Amino acid sequence: MAKYWEIMQLSDGSFVLQSSDDENEAPLVRIEFSPEAEEMLNGQTSEIARVMIGAGVQAASLDDDLTDEEAVEYETLH
Repeated sequence: MAKYWEIMQLSDGSFVLQSSDDENEAPLVRIEFSPEAEEMLNGQTSEIARVMIGAGVQAASLDDDLTDEEAVEYETLH
């Protein structure tokens, strides 16, 4: 059986990627924007969160398709 995930905005304003089947399951990903970031993004936080989560899921799926020799090492960007 396939597992489906959904992006939700919680009452505290954060965004989560969670199972669509079990709301009691801990979210896979949680994104929170600071007040400064929310101001800079001019109300686009839901779109930015969706794109960020989508990029992460896509990168994880691409990484699964690679052999150990082909896998890219990811660095933390600050």
